[in-house]
Amino acid sequence: MRLMSTSFRVICALALLALAGCGSVSKRECETGDWYGIGVRDGANGYGEERFLDNAKACVKHGIAADRERWLDGRMRGLERYCTVRNGLGVGARNDAYRGVCPRPDEDEFLRGYELGRDLHHARARVSSLDSEIYEIKERLRRHHDADPDDEKEKKDRLSDAERVELAYRLGVAVTQREIAERDCAVLEDQARDL
Repeated sequence: MRLMSTSFRVICALALLALAGCGSVSKRECETGDWYGIGVRDGANGYGEERFLDNAKACVKHGIAADRERWLDGRMRGLERYCTVRNGLGVGARNDAYRGVCPRPDEDEFLRGYELGRDLHHARARVSSLDSEIYEIKERLRRHHDADPDDEKEKKDRLSDAERVELAYRLGVAVTQREIAERDCAVLEDQARDL
């Protein structure tokens, strides 16, 4: 009997820890009970209805019940802020995930901005990647140029003629690709300003 009550206590403690880990609202927010305000915040951050369960679980450990109807009303108000073309642009540009929370026809507008934002994110990432590639090639060429041919430690930095030609070619390609990527980025930024 004692073993069963100990096991029961361990299970209950684990369940409470699991509930505490899911918390999305603080004890103070649970006590205040502003479920409309919590819903507005969650909607404005693009959370789906599953977020209410996380909120409710966080408050259960304090013995406080959540008000689903007030939260849903607030979430719908928050979604009005979230589901805009400008916010979609920002979400996409940060490469954040879209959880499919916007109702139609707001979703069409949000997705228009979101897709442009994602394109802009990828274009900026491409420019950054090419910047890194160009830097690395220039560094290898610089180390080759600065390497003392008589120093054994610097022998590894010496390049053959074929390696230098290949690096010079790769540098030219990377610079050209970066110019194209920079132009693509500028076009997307112009489109974003026009939203």
